[in-house]
Amino acid sequence: MEKETTKTKCPYTNFKDKVMKYIDILRTPRKEYGGMPACPFVGPEIDKGKLMIDTFDPNEIDVHGTIVREHTLLDKIKAFDALYEGHEYDSALFVQVSDEVLSKFDTVGYQDYINKMMKDNGLGRYKCICFNPNDELDIDGFNARSYAPYFLINIATRDALDKAHAVLSKTKYYDNMNKRYLKYLHKA
Repeated sequence: MEKETTKTKCPYTNFKDKVMKYIDILRTPRKEYGGMPACPFVGPEIDKGKLMIDTFDPNEIDVHGTIVREHTLLDKIKAFDALYEGHEYDSALFVQVSDEVLSKFDTVGYQDYINKMMKDNGLGRYKCICFNPNDELDIDGFNARSYAPYFLINIATRDALDKAHAVLSKTKYYDNMNKRYLKYLHKA
């Protein structure tokens, strides 16, 4: 008797479509953010084609289950850096391909690890911000990160993030955030 096999759909199929749906959530104005989008700068970046969206798969596997290429996140960030220097992209958003589920407790530590790795490899001008769908931070019940279709790694210049923070500080963006949320943002 032949064993029946069930084909399962790869969760990363159409990953860009899923990420774009998430970005639509992030670019929609919300009362929780003082009438601003959760991420007010992603919309213009998408509209100008300046956000690199890609996967980070440490082990690219062929149809036979054989690893055909190994990548490191550093390889991906270096590739982004070359495109950044060529003015093709302003920031990158990597979908972390993994069977391992990262808990809400892992997010900041992993983010710190990535930031240290970049600094140790001459890429300290960039900063990493991770979006974990398992994070439980919310503003008045709305948790933007919970809508992320995957664990996402955003790489942007520290200058751009500092400028964004300065702009947002002059608005009502942070007004509804509780102390826990603000502490989390300052840890990151």
